[in-house]
Amino acid sequence: MASRKTKDPKAADSEFQYASAIPIQIWRSDGTEMPSEYSQYEKVEQGAKPIIEWQNKLGQALAAELLPEATGLFFLQDFPNHYHLRWYQAKEDKKKHQAKHYYLFGYPEELGASKARKYYRSPNHFLPHLLWLIGDSQDRGDCACEFCSGSKPITSKSAKPKPPPSTGQAVPPTTTSAPPPTLPNNVTAVSNANAAASVNKNMTTNLNTKPKPASRPATTTQQPTSREVQTVAPHQAPEVAPKVAPSISQLSYPIYDRDSLFRSGEVVWYKNNNSWRVGVILSSNPTFTIIPFSHPLYRTQQVTKEEADIRPFLAFSIPQINNVLQEFKGRALVQIDWQALQERFGTQTDPSRREGLAIEATKLAALRVDQCYSTFDPFTEPIQNYDVFGGVFLGAEKICVGEAVRIILPREQQEQASEKGMPIVMVVRRILISREGGALMLEGSLWKLQHVALAQQPQTPNEAQLPSALRGEKEFRDGILKARGWCVQWVLINQNLLLDESAIRGRFYETRRLTPILNPAKYQEMLRQQHIDDIQTLLNNRGDSNGPRVGRVPNRAQAVAGAIPPDVDIDAPLMVV
Repeated sequence: MASRKTKDPKAADSEFQYASAIPIQIWRSDGTEMPSEYSQYEKVEQGAKPIIEWQNKLGQALAAELLPEATGLFFLQDFPNHYHLRWYQAKEDKKKHQAKHYYLFGYPEELGASKARKYYRSPNHFLPHLLWLIGDSQDRGDCACEFCSGSKPITSKSAKPKPPPSTGQAVPPTTTSAPPPTLPNNVTAVSNANAAASVNKNMTTNLNTKPKPASRPATTTQQPTSREVQTVAPHQAPEVAPKVAPSISQLSYPIYDRDSLFRSGEVVWYKNNNSWRVGVILSSNPTFTIIPFSHPLYRTQQVTKEEADIRPFLAFSIPQINNVLQEFKGRALVQIDWQALQERFGTQTDPSRREGLAIEATKLAALRVDQCYSTFDPFTEPIQNYDVFGGVFLGAEKICVGEAVRIILPREQQEQASEKGMPIVMVVRRILISREGGALMLEGSLWKLQHVALAQQPQTPNEAQLPSALRGEKEFRDGILKARGWCVQWVLINQNLLLDESAIRGRFYETRRLTPILNPAKYQEMLRQQHIDDIQTLLNNRGDSNGPRVGRVPNRAQAVAGAIPPDVDIDAPLMVV
C-alpha cells in the first residue's frame, strides 16, 4: 500500500493520520494553464499544507462516492493536469493578518470569454467536475458543476470528508437531504442505499484490501424525528354499511403492473449517461418507457430503460433548488412564467444555462409530486362520510388496495411492536377520502416480521391472502436462514388500523428485488453472512422533500402538469378520477 509523502514539515501533523492512506489518480483532464497576467493569484507550492488538505478531502469524497464499502483513508494523488491551487490575500487582509483564500484554477475558458477567470472555491465545489472527468462523457452538459451546468453545484452530502476511523460508537446517519451525484456509466450512484461502485478507466486506486461492509451502511436518507412524534394514533375505522364487507380479492383495481418493481405513472430516477434524472414511467412491460421532467419551453423525448437503470424516487433526495426559484415551490410548472425565467437566466446567450434551468425545473416538479396525491379506480362501496378508491398515487409511488406499505408509528409503539431490524407494514384494505375535510386515509391490517425457530414449524394464518411482496419476502428470508435453523413469520398485530397520509412512508419493496439494484455488494454480503438487513431503512419517506404541502390534485396529469409535454398522456390506462 502506498504511503503519502509530504514536502512541507508544517503539514506533518495533519498528514500523520494519512500516512498509510490509499492514493487515487485521475488520468483525464480538461485543464488549461493560467495566463501570466493573473499574477495576483500566487501558485501554491507542491506539497504545501493547503494542497494536501484539498487532496485529502477530495480523496475521501471520491471514496465516499465511488467506493462506499471501502474502509480507511484516501487521498487524491495529484490534481488533474493543469489544475493548480492558488492563493489570494487582499492588502487590507495582509495588514490585519487575515487568512489567505485558496482557489483551484484550471477550468477551460472559451475564446473571447470574460477576463474574470473561473475557479473552484473548495474541494466540494470542485467535486462534481472531478466526477465528470472520471466518467466517459465528453459532453459538458452531463457535468453538474456550477460552470458546466450554469447553476449552483450539485454535490452529495456523502462527498464531505470521512473522519478518521474511530474505535468509538458509529456515527448515526446524517439527516441532511442529499442529491444524486453525477457519476460515470459504469459507476453506480452512491445514494441513500449506498450502492457499491467500480472505478472506470479514467481513475485508478491502489485498493489492495477487500472492502469491509459497514455494520449499518451510512446513508444520506432524511430520517425525520419529529414526524414520528407527530403521527396520529390509529383512528377508529369508519362505520361500514351492513352487508358490504368485500375481501381484498373481491375488489376491482388495476393489476396489470402490480408485480413490476416500477410502475406506470410512478416518478423515478433513471440513469442518464453520467447522471441521474427524474421522469415519469409511461409503460413498464418489460422495459420501461420514461418521459423526463423539464419545463414547458424545454421539450424532452421519451427514453427506454432497463430495470437496473432505474431507482425508486425515494432512493435519492431532491437537490437544493436555486435560490431564485425558491418562491415557486409547490406550484404547477404551467403556472410559472418560464419565458421570463429564461431571459433572467440568460439561456439565449449561454446554451449551458438552458440545460441548467431545465434541471432546476425538474427539481421543482419532483418536489411538487412528492407533496401531492391523486386517487384512481373509484369504488361504489357505501361507507358513511367517505369515498373509497382502489388506488392512490401517493407522492411518487403508485399504491393499490391489497398491497403493503411502510408506515410511521410513534417510537414507543414501534419498539413494542417490531423486532429490531425487521420490517413492520400495513396491508391496505381501503383507500378513503373524507367527504367532510377531504383527508386521505388508509385502512388496513398491521403486520410485523419476526424470527422463529424452524423446529416450531410456525404457520401464518391465511398466509395465501397476504400480498405477494410479503410472501416473497418470507420465502427469500426462509431460504437464507434455513441453514441456521431459523425462519420468519408475518404476525398480525392489528386487524383494523386507520392512518392518515402523514403516517405512510411509501411502498414496501422486497429485499431480493430492490437490494441487488440499490447495493449489489451489500446483497452479496447478506447472502454470505446469512443475515438480512431491513432494506426499507435505506429509503427516504414520502414527504421528506421539505416542500409546501400540495395535497390532493384531480389526477396524475395535474400532478406533473408542465413537467412533461402536454401531448403525452399518462392517465389513459389508470382509470384516474
